[in-house]
Amino acid sequence: MNTPQRPLPRALAELFSRWQPPGESGAPELEAVFSAGHSNRTFLMRHGERRFVVRLGSRSAAGLGVDRQAEQKVLACAERLGIGAPVLYCDPARGTLVTDYMESRALRIEGIGAERVIDALATALHRLHAEPLDIPAVNIADRIRTYARDLQAEDPRRWPRARRLLGSCRLVMEQYRFGRKLSALCHNDLVATNILETPAGIRILDWEYTARGDPFFDLATLCEDQGLSTLDRQQLLLAYGEIGDAALERLYRARVLYRLLSALWFLLRHRRAKPESIPALLRHEQALEQLLRVGPGE
Repeated sequence: MNTPQRPLPRALAELFSRWQPPGESGAPELEAVFSAGHSNRTFLMRHGERRFVVRLGSRSAAGLGVDRQAEQKVLACAERLGIGAPVLYCDPARGTLVTDYMESRALRIEGIGAERVIDALATALHRLHAEPLDIPAVNIADRIRTYARDLQAEDPRRWPRARRLLGSCRLVMEQYRFGRKLSALCHNDLVATNILETPAGIRILDWEYTARGDPFFDLATLCEDQGLSTLDRQQLLLAYGEIGDAALERLYRARVLYRLLSALWFLLRHRRAKPESIPALLRHEQALEQLLRVGPGE
């Protein structure tokens, strides 16, 4: 006896009234809710023998720096480079994206396989950063200042906390501002949940913050999110093609900015919660304090 299919949530039902996966008939089934994230909701769907992932955007995305028109260009580029998921449907106006589901495991940089994974990541980033795709540029230091202005204007209770973070990073911010930077196609959110190890190689998800900018910010995000050791960071730089003290210094500054940007992001995103009740915010603040204390030589 067949189990009755559960009704789809309204937003998904509306999507499938406009679009159907090619070659399939009948109503898709909701298999799992992957996330109800900060700027998206993500679902795993099944339609016949095919599985695919649906991302529904939220109204807050634009305020967090998401450019859906640029994202659509980047998705096509990532698929062509072989580092993104195959796109089945994309509607920038609604923030809706449908991609094929990829069998994979979460990224792990540890143990005897660490060197292989680091080399694969460096290769994938080299390909991405070399692309001449014409999309808007983002200066991470400018985005930090934008987040700070928003907090100062709209959330006076949290502004003192943000001001202390900014003050602690003032010197690094100035060094970053006047340092040498290239204009590369950057993902800007390379946390572990956005990187998959598939049988076909590294695949990267969630391209919504992609812009032209500093490639060292992508490297820094990897280092901080994965907690890479000094030796692993050096290997990543070497595999990427950067060596020497100057490269380590650039990476350090970008690591500081990643932690500062992330802390301000969480302050903005969770305005109704007490900062002490936001574990991710506390982790970024503690990591930032540690970075500033030990400096680039750690």
